[in-house]
Amino acid sequence: MRILGIDSTRDFLTVVLIDGNQKYYEISHESNKKHASSLLPTVDALLLQNNLSISDIDAFSAVIGPGSFTGIRVGVSTVNALAYAENKPVIPVTSFELVAYNKGEGTVLIDALHGNYYGATVKEGKVISTRYFENGDEISGDVFLRDNNENYVEAFIKVLLEKVKENAFEKSLAPLYLRESQAEREAMKNA
Repeated sequence: MRILGIDSTRDFLTVVLIDGNQKYYEISHESNKKHASSLLPTVDALLLQNNLSISDIDAFSAVIGPGSFTGIRVGVSTVNALAYAENKPVIPVTSFELVAYNKGEGTVLIDALHGNYYGATVKEGKVISTRYFENGDEISGDVFLRDNNENYVEAFIKVLLEKVKENAFEKSLAPLYLRESQAEREAMKNA
């Protein structure tokens, strides 16, 4: 099975390709403000390097969040469009799952800026619950930070392979937001 996975929720765009027992990846070192313009060229380059076309892909995946609001929308909408055009399934993956992979019990934290965090309680590497931590909220137990995860690409590949074994395919992806965007919060405040 060939799987194409995209993570556009972080500062660096990551695209992984799983082709049977072979695993390939491409990381764009441009800032997250360029994911929309660099995503498809990065996908094309990775496929071209491996003599594949988009129609050779059996399933598509994107990290659905949490992370950059714009980055989430870029990845989710691109994967939904590719999967729809090719009539192929999608595999949702969360940022929490990637950080929690191979971890014990604790709290995964993803920086939401200004001292705030998107959080998930994890046990044996599995996400139990999620919440939004505001600056000053108490966080107890072991903490796993996304930015300290050295094996992020490896975790992405392994989580995708586990989800294939679990037959975790869907028709389309939906973003995972744990709070409203800044624009939505401002609009509610000014309403």
